[in-house]
Amino acid sequence: MKILSADDHWVSRTGLRHSLSLLEWPVNSFLEASSFAEAREIAAQNPDLDLIVMDLLMPDGSGFDELAVLTQIVPEVPIIVVSMAENRQDVIRAIDAGAMGFVPKSAPGTELVRAIEIVLAGEIYLPPQIMGAQAAAQPPKSPAIQPPRPVTPSESASARIADLTRRQREVFSLLGAGYSNAAIARELGISEHTVAIHVSAILKTLEVENRTQAALLATGGAPQQA
Repeated sequence: MKILSADDHWVSRTGLRHSLSLLEWPVNSFLEASSFAEAREIAAQNPDLDLIVMDLLMPDGSGFDELAVLTQIVPEVPIIVVSMAENRQDVIRAIDAGAMGFVPKSAPGTELVRAIEIVLAGEIYLPPQIMGAQAAAQPPKSPAIQPPRPVTPSESASARIADLTRRQREVFSLLGAGYSNAAIARELGISEHTVAIHVSAILKTLEVENRTQAALLATGGAPQQA
């Protein structure tokens, strides 16, 4: 595999190199960038990268803006953010900008390895210690006075729409309008690769099997179960 590590702290890059030794796949090429400008240059020169692991905080730019730029330079290369930031908003912003994973720097190396395995399998990795902790911190709902009626599958899926990120809701709306991934990419000014990431996340969040079922939900219909 060929991996690019973009971080202005050499200790972090060294730590990543060590964590990669735990992967079942050999890393044949480990490229390093200590700035966003260097990361852009290396990415442009190496379109065959298998993965980019990058920090959000470097002196020469905004990590969220640079994520969007890198997904344009190498749209087929997945990106994992490894950052000191440990709040839900930054995780969501990173995924919206095109990242396929987010790992806090305080996490053990084994978690980073797990995130890499999940992302290379085509899925999105979200840090449970951030997303889970935020969910647990929500105040409990008051008990209902009336016994709740059974919830149908379509109602359950519809309720989960609120869990989509802002960008995912934009993609979801265009799915309902019948847009293809290419058309969604043109409409939102993002790459088809990023659209595919969001579609995959939407299907998982809504617990539907395909984009047709998601489109039915977007138009107010009930997804037909196979």
